[in-house]
Amino acid sequence: MVGCDGPQTQVQETDERAFRRGQSLLKEGNNDEALAAFLSVIDARRSAPESHLESGLLYLNHVHDPLSAIYHFKKYLEAKPNSEESALVTELINTAQKEYLKQLPGKPYDNETSRLDLLAKVDELQKENERLRQQLVTRQSQFQDLQQRLDRTNQALQQSQQRLAQAGQPVAPIIISERRQEEQQQMNQQSQGPRRYTVEAGDSLSSISRKMYGTPNRWREIYEANTDIMASPNSLKVGQNLRIP
Repeated sequence: MVGCDGPQTQVQETDERAFRRGQSLLKEGNNDEALAAFLSVIDARRSAPESHLESGLLYLNHVHDPLSAIYHFKKYLEAKPNSEESALVTELINTAQKEYLKQLPGKPYDNETSRLDLLAKVDELQKENERLRQQLVTRQSQFQDLQQRLDRTNQALQQSQQRLAQAGQPVAPIIISERRQEEQQQMNQQSQGPRRYTVEAGDSLSSISRKMYGTPNRWREIYEANTDIMASPNSLKVGQNLRIP
């Protein structure tokens, strides 16, 4: 017998709680937390064009990170190439490209061909960076799966030993070599990632959180671990050596 309930529909992106929170934070002028909210929507959904657009605007106008802005604007166009906003977003990409070229050291690029070649190279590097980030997330997931399997195996082994002991059978002690312990510690340290980070041009706490943890939502942890050298979340300086908790 077929039930009365119809198929459940996914919540629209603009109805997501995190998206609405991001809009409220924007109105309050809390740009860093608004950006983190929009990025959390992107992480949670397969398609989030409106969050990409909002993130791109924040990266361009607030964080002054034109490369990240270009990435999010292009993601918006991939999802909604024929929208009414597509022409405006294309212009925003051009604006972000010009802002990026202004940030480059040395002489400005007067030759248009050189500009286009450079921007094409930047686009390739962005794609490579995204691919490597996805690989890192996959490897971390694989490590966690192996750790869980190891824990289950150890638990089953201990249960078997307990049953043998109850049956009066001699049980050989489990001896874990020092080398195996060192290898396990190294694996744990590698899974935790680096403990220090040097601030680069265009960095924000959200972008650093994304680099170090794969998500922008842990920016506050980084800030709280570095309040001795940061007066506020917006006081990042190029060259600062941050502790990564």
